[in-house]
Amino acid sequence: MSDSLMVRIENLHAGYPGKEILRAVSCSFGAGTFTGIIGPNGSGKTTLLRAISRVLPSRGTLELEGQDIRNYSPAELGTRLGFVPQDEARPFSFTVLQVVLMARYARTSRFASLVPEDYDRCHRVLEETGIAHLAGRSIRTLSGGEWQRVLIARALAQDTPVILLDEPTSHLDLAHQVQILSLMRDLAASGKTIIGVFHDLNLAAMYCDRLIMIKDGALVAEGMPAEVLTSAKIRDVYGAEVMISRHPATGRIWLVPVRAEGGQGLCCRPHHVLVISGGGSGTGLLQFLAGRDFSISAGILATTDTDYLTATTLELPVIPVLPFSGIPAHALEKLKGWLRTADSVVLSVHPVGAGNLPVLLALRDCDPARLIIHLPEDRTFQSCDFAKGSAAEVYTALHAAGARCCTTSEEVLCQLLEASQDSHDSLEG
Repeated sequence: MSDSLMVRIENLHAGYPGKEILRAVSCSFGAGTFTGIIGPNGSGKTTLLRAISRVLPSRGTLELEGQDIRNYSPAELGTRLGFVPQDEARPFSFTVLQVVLMARYARTSRFASLVPEDYDRCHRVLEETGIAHLAGRSIRTLSGGEWQRVLIARALAQDTPVILLDEPTSHLDLAHQVQILSLMRDLAASGKTIIGVFHDLNLAAMYCDRLIMIKDGALVAEGMPAEVLTSAKIRDVYGAEVMISRHPATGRIWLVPVRAEGGQGLCCRPHHVLVISGGGSGTGLLQFLAGRDFSISAGILATTDTDYLTATTLELPVIPVLPFSGIPAHALEKLKGWLRTADSVVLSVHPVGAGNLPVLLALRDCDPARLIIHLPEDRTFQSCDFAKGSAAEVYTALHAAGARCCTTSEEVLCQLLEASQDSHDSLEG
């Protein structure tokens, strides 16, 4: 066994009386890694954690630091492995500090009392998990998110080399998700072995070094996030269509649903939305709208544009042109036809120079009532003008003529839903 290998599993079977959940699972977890266990509901993710923590009986090889985990005494296991459940009953009115201090008793001899170092350690983990201000509160008065952070703090106070997390962010708001998962990533970097169950695949991809994918109690994929989170695997395991891209800020894998499952659109004919963008300005908007009940088209885009790559990945109609070659007459005529038939047109404010100015000029013939301008707070009409003032002039004129201006994708969606409902009502009338 390698010195860095902390947990080794081979041909593991586990489950509940009369029902086997895990079948012949083999995998390993090294020191200094943060591994995410992913898979659909009922696939066996939590069962695997419970088998590792010895909450559930199992058969097969299950080693912790080279020894059969079944041979550890409860006290020994408490110094080697920490476990954070999804939830835990709160039958008594212990304070937060008292619950976290309980983690230290595995490190004391029988009948011994806790020492100042134990209290110091517990106060540190309360700070690390952002709940120091709750130290004197009864656990029965805590919210679900606060209680979840108490359970995490208790596991950290054990100071074990291995920490198991069963959906550690299920009750946490966004800020605390980032805080806790960043802390876990730092602990892994310091040498600990972190193993967590995740439902949110984007969080797993963002924070984990390695992923294990389970379906129907069997391991179907393992490796780095980019190796595991492929469109084909997501389709096979989750039955969902997703677009896989790289997050622009972190470079990590990022998943976007391509289309929603089932249900009918807002009207008999899907509301046709034409998105005019460029220079990557429309990528986030296209991804955000792709799973909605709309028929979406992208406009004229250079084949090297990020927006073009997004549109083709999402399988949206697009008018491709060569980069730095101007706008051909046939492409412009096709765009004008799309502008005439679109129910709504969304103009994502983007850099405009002499080459792509004709696209913007074509929008002057668009009914302002059908036009929505997407202008994020980090852009202005002037900052996107590389056509000696002509682009800013057109942008301003379109807005002045009555085009609605939105700063976020959510606001654009609200405008589209309202327009779609209006179309539906007019058809019924």
